[in-house]
Amino acid sequence: MTKRIFLLMLIIILLQILLFDYFDGSIADLTGYMIVSGVPVSNKFVVLGTWYMFFAGLSFLSLGYMRKYISGYGVYLMIREKSRVKLGFRRIGNLMILIFGLSSIQFLFSIVFAFITNEEQAFFYDDFQSFIWIASLYMLSNFVLIFIQMALQLHVTEEVALLLTNVYVLVSVTLGGVLLSAQKLTWLLYFLVPNFGMYVRSDVLEMGGISAVHAYIVLTVMTLILTVLTYGRLKKIDLI
Repeated sequence: MTKRIFLLMLIIILLQILLFDYFDGSIADLTGYMIVSGVPVSNKFVVLGTWYMFFAGLSFLSLGYMRKYISGYGVYLMIREKSRVKLGFRRIGNLMILIFGLSSIQFLFSIVFAFITNEEQAFFYDDFQSFIWIASLYMLSNFVLIFIQMALQLHVTEEVALLLTNVYVLVSVTLGGVLLSAQKLTWLLYFLVPNFGMYVRSDVLEMGGISAVHAYIVLTVMTLILTVLTYGRLKKIDLI
């Protein structure tokens, strides 16, 4: 990742925190850190847009991240590496580290902001276990979503993969709010991954939300399935 892209992601993170506080300062009252609080069940679309900023940055950062290494210059790398599978999964591993690193910076910025704004609001200091639960879900959810985008790049163009992934994210968050508000067909929530890392939509905060345990199971299973499918595709795909 170039310095320009890294700087851009830092700007997005800072802007996201400021907008969260501006549009819905009550989130800081609720969790003390705004990022993993997520979008209210009532689907405030301005908050949805603010929450979406970071994922959109990750998604565009991942544009062509896999495909360009299985065609063009990637052909020569594969000849040298002698394994498309090894090269592909190395890219996925690097991306996972990148997502976790940027998410950690995101958490740090939001925690410091909440602490400076009002130390008494940051109740997670007294409930660190809940913070670990939801922060881990948030990072793992982002990783699975980007993994889906990368897997799609092995079948369609990177632009189509980007579009499909981002439409899924926005529809999932919107539909998740509707289902939680109505408390009907809530089993569908476990097909809507973007909701998993939202504190206000999980049972970490209150009963009736998404089960954090079940969410971890779903994400683990999805990661395994994506790994198997990606492995098979990398073994079969023709050099372009």
